[in-house]
Amino acid sequence: MLAVLATKIRNSGRSQGSTAAVVGKAYEGFLISEPVVGRGMVIFRDPNGRRMVTTAVRRVLTTSEQRLLYVETENSVYRLAILDQEALPASATG
Repeated sequence: MLAVLATKIRNSGRSQGSTAAVVGKAYEGFLISEPVVGRGMVIFRDPNGRRMVTTAVRRVLTTSEQRLLYVETENSVYRLAILDQEALPASATG
């Protein structure tokens, strides 16, 4: 489980209507597993089970900076910054 800060940086799908999430909005939470092409990405945002689920992942781009990656979904592009291990609450680490 990784503590991440996911920032929506672009809408990429056909749906550009008012129901799309705001570009630039940041979501802090926990990524249970790495993003997989063809599946939705899930970020748990609080201990009560609230979560953000994206549309299917199209591709995952890594950078030379190990703690940063970009995830393109059917509708959006997210920048994922992996937060320091110290950012995890004690209940999540053991």
